[in-house]
Amino acid sequence: MIPLGGPIQDAAAWLNATGLHRFATGSPWVWATMETLHFLALAVMVGTIGVLDLRLLGVGRGLPLAPFRALVPIGVAAFVVNTATGLVFLAGAPYQYIYNLAFQMKLLFILAAGANIALFYGSGLSRRTFAVGAGARVPTAAGLVGAISLIAWVGVMYWGRMLTFFRPPFVVPPH
Repeated sequence: MIPLGGPIQDAAAWLNATGLHRFATGSPWVWATMETLHFLALAVMVGTIGVLDLRLLGVGRGLPLAPFRALVPIGVAAFVVNTATGLVFLAGAPYQYIYNLAFQMKLLFILAAGANIALFYGSGLSRRTFAVGAGARVPTAAGLVGAISLIAWVGVMYWGRMLTFFRPPFVVPPH
């Protein structure tokens, strides 16, 4: 848990004073719209990434992997939407997110998913994996990437849902 005070408190105070905070809290429609976009983008992201991950784990082995590459930009675009809407939430209620254990865990799982995908593409494993044809097994490391990805994104969804239940007592912003 992040302790009260210090640079984190300063960052929360700064966020609380931004135009993005005023945008997020200025109309009840903004928050509701961001929630809807966040949920829809999450569904698209997990749908596209999840299908690829399941294929990496051997589900649908009769399908070649090359066409799955077309799903990647869709998943990335959905992640960008999720990041943008998530930043609106953070700016709208920084004290309720920064000190929330569920938010911290959600960020940890997002970082794990990011490191996993960076390793997949940075190591060259993606090139070997997407060359796998129908009926063939992917490299063992690619299956591990798929498993880690699924676990990470389920963790992101779980901790995102738990945000409300782990909400800290309201922290009064400094004046």
